[in-house]
Formats: sequence, structure tokens, C-alpha cells
Amino acid sequence: MLKQLFIKNYLLIDEIKLDFDAGFSVITGETGAGKSIIIGAISLLLGKRADMDVLLNKSQKCIVEGSFDLSRHDLKDVFNDADLDFDKNTFIRREILSGGKSRAFVNDTPVNLGILKSISEKIINLHSQHENLALSVAEYRMQIIDTTAGTTEMLDEYQEKYLELKNSTKYLDEAKNELVKAKQEIDYYQFQTDQLENANLDDNNELDELEAKSKMLENAEEIKSVLAKSMNLIDENEFSIDALLSELKVDIAKIIGLYSNAEDIVERIDALIIELRDINEQIAADVEKAEINPSLLEKVNQRIDLINKLLTKHNAMDISELKLKLIEYRQFISSTVEIEQNISELEEKVKHVTAICLEKAQDLSKQRISVFKKTENYIVSQLNQLGIPHAVFKVQNTITDSFSENGIDNIDFLFSANKSVKPQTLDKVASGGEFSRLMLTLKSLLIKASGVSSVIFDEIDTGVSGEIASKMGKIMQNIANDTQVISITHLPQVAALGKNHFKVYKQVIEDKTSTHILKLSKQDRVTEIASMISGEKMTVQAIENAKILLKN
Repeated sequence: MLKQLFIKNYLLIDEIKLDFDAGFSVITGETGAGKSIIIGAISLLLGKRADMDVLLNKSQKCIVEGSFDLSRHDLKDVFNDADLDFDKNTFIRREILSGGKSRAFVNDTPVNLGILKSISEKIINLHSQHENLALSVAEYRMQIIDTTAGTTEMLDEYQEKYLELKNSTKYLDEAKNELVKAKQEIDYYQFQTDQLENANLDDNNELDELEAKSKMLENAEEIKSVLAKSMNLIDENEFSIDALLSELKVDIAKIIGLYSNAEDIVERIDALIIELRDINEQIAADVEKAEINPSLLEKVNQRIDLINKLLTKHNAMDISELKLKLIEYRQFISSTVEIEQNISELEEKVKHVTAICLEKAQDLSKQRISVFKKTENYIVSQLNQLGIPHAVFKVQNTITDSFSENGIDNIDFLFSANKSVKPQTLDKVASGGEFSRLMLTLKSLLIKASGVSSVIFDEIDTGVSGEIASKMGKIMQNIANDTQVISITHLPQVAALGKNHFKVYKQVIEDKTSTHILKLSKQDRVTEIASMISGEKMTVQAIENAKILLKN
């Protein structure tokens, strides 16, 4: 339960500290006094987002801290799931810094808002003035049934598989789209692959060699003529270079011993003769290559053109890059096979997970349906006590063909307050007062099943008065036998039933307005409830009525 609430620098609140007891407590105050500010501060402990607009003093941080006694509630698993140490005396704190940033703490351990919410929603339930509208939201109706049926764990297990099914279906759709796209392009890639494979691009240096060969073939006649003349000059006549060098060698050899450099010159001439004969052999070999062959030249040039066209077409620098392109095209073609295999595996997985989802959704549905009658009877019984003797309440369920996050059920609540009116959806038949009574009844069911330690009602009794107000107060009082209840109310009948009574009021000092809250004494309660009965003009009758309400 909530033991203490501390609020500092929040909207019109400078600083307040409230101590709460177990049982039923009420908070009253004039319209505009700041009761909604208290609710806003508590909502921060439940993970609501906030910014620096809530700061009364913009240069200081805002602090909202709740101290909770959890000795009667086993929340160790909840804390363990959040990687937090469980403490029977737990503190939850929010800080809004002057720069607008927010921090959250559980027992002085920093946590994100998701973890804060997962902890606080198991401890405290806040019923806002707008929650009546939530009855028209399918998610909220489902929550009421699931909490009553005790199917929260079943729902978690189903949702785990449902998420797996959604992801698997998404991946399957993506794979199918990828395959369609790939098949649209595969003819193109196959054509490119065939073209490159038929080109037989094995040698990375082939283009350089072909271009050299082309040049030689184009100039074969001139080359052959020059080389033949060169061979003749070197070795094929009486006055050839080879013959002259040999004669020179003989002559110089004659003066070895007479001329100091003669022996060295002879050796150098020998080297020249050897190099010259090697050159002659090279020329002779090249003369054989330098054939005049137009058809071969055409063939070589066609090969050069083919390679150059492939280089341009595939935006490649050289043959080695063309070979890399070929690998890339082959990989794309083979990838379609992998995609098809992946699709087959995903189809099997979707089929398998769908079967599991269906089984879990059907089990979930059966368990929900099993509490419909019990829920209907309880709601009608409570509504009868709250002054709707001819109330009809039905839980209507439509089983769908497709899965949703909550299974295959589509739950609606049908209600009629009068005999002659057929039960219809709540937005069509329920007045404000009927809505309040219906919501309190549903809420009492939800609280009982959920096991939270504290519940705060923010004017859940709107639209009722007199004896019905008293009966609603008694229901809240009964809830408080097991769960701490704090009710913000405008009704004296409800306020009189509280074990503890707090009053919210505004104070203006030197043009500064601030909100305060005070725990009332027995005598103060008489005055406050009398004021609620009679308004601004306090009457003796109102005071007597207040005493009677408090006595009863």
C-alpha cells in the first residue's frame, strides 16, 4: 500500500508530504483547488511522461516520491524480471530536472520508464476521470476479462508465439517479394553470365598481348623487310657485321703483348660478337612470327573489340574486373535458389507457428468464455445494489478468423438499465451516472483479480447522488478491506465513509497561488462535509446531516 507521498515543486505545489493508512481514505476540495494536480503527480510514478512545464520553480527540479509497504504482496518475480532487488518497503521516485529531462528510480536504482511502469502498475492502480471512455476500447474490455479469468500468463504465452508468427510472416513476405524481383532480373543476369562465360576470359594479360600481336600483324610486311635486311647486315654477306668484327678481333689479337689494352679489347669484341649473334637469332625467330596474314589480323582485332565492348558494357577497368563481375552474376543467379529454399523453410515455420497460435488462442478463448456468466452475474448483482434493479449486462464475444494481439476473441460489453430496452453497446445506452456505477463495479472486479496493493479513484462517483452515492461509497469501503483505496470525491456521502479525510485547498499569498493538502481532524471533517452538503452558506441542518453521515 501507499504509505507516504512526497511532492515538491510540481505545478502549484511547493512541497507536501502525505501519510496514508490502510483502508479507505478520501480527498475532497473545491473545484479548481488542485485535486487533479495530486493525480498528475501520482501518474508520474506510474510512468507518465512529463517536461519542465510541470516545474513551479523553473530553476529547481521537481520530485515526486511514493513509499510503499509491499509486505502483503509477493512481487519478487516482478522485481527479478526487472533485474531489481525486492524490498518490502519500496520507494518509487521521479525527478523532472530544470532542463526538462526526467529520471526514475526504484529503491534508489535508476530505471527507464518501461521498467518503472512494469513495477508500479503491479502496486497501484489509478482510475482517472477519463477512464470511463476506456470501456469503449476493446483492449480495456479484454483486460477486464483476462484479469477476471486469470489468463494473463496464457495471454503472455500466446503473444510470444503471435509475435513470432508476425515476424515469420513478415520475413516470408519479404522473401517472396525478393524472389519476384529476382526472377524479373534473372534473365538479364543469365544473359550477362552466358556472354562473359562464352568470352573465355582466362588470361588477365590477354588484351595487352592481343594488341601487341595486332600491331605486328598490321605492320608485318615492313617488319619482315627490316628484319631480313638486318639479318643480311649481321651475318649474310662478305662484309657483314659479324665478319668485320671477327676480322677486327684477329687483328687486335696480333698485338697482344705489344699494346696493353689489346687483350681487354679482344674480350669486349668477343662479347659483342656473342650479343650480335644472339640478336640475329632473335631477329630470325621474329621473322617467322611476322607473317603476313590478313585473316589472322581480322580475328585478333575482333577479339580485341569483343573484350573492349565487354569492358565498356560492364564498366570494368580490365579483364580481372570482368571476371569479378562474372562471379557476381553467378552469385545472383544462385541466390534465387537460396531464396526459394528460404521461402520453403519459412512457409513450414509459419504453418507450424500458426498451428501453435491457434491452439493457444482457442485455449485462451475457452478460459475467457468460462468466466462470462460469472462476470455477468456479479456485475448485475452489484448494479442492482447501486439502484439499477432491471440492469442487464452481457459479455458478447465474436470469434474471428484471424489472429490479433489478444487472440481470436473480439469482446464487447452490452448493457441495459431498463426492462424495455434491449442491451446495446455502452456508448449507446449508458448515462453518466450509469457509467460511473458500471465502471465502479467493473473496477472492483478488476482490482480483486489483479491483486494490486492500492487503488486511487478520481471522481468515479460522478453523476450520482443521495442513496446511490452512499452505496458506491460502501462498495469502495468494501474494496478497502483487502486493498488500500484513496478516493477523490465531491460527494459528502462518500467522503463521510473514509477512514481518513484529506482536504485540498488553494492559498494566495502576495499574488502567489499555491495548492496545499491537509489531513482533517474529526471536527474539521464535520465542517468540510457540511460545506459539501450546503455549499458556501453553512447551515445548522448541514452540520447535523454531516454528523449523521459520519456517525453512520
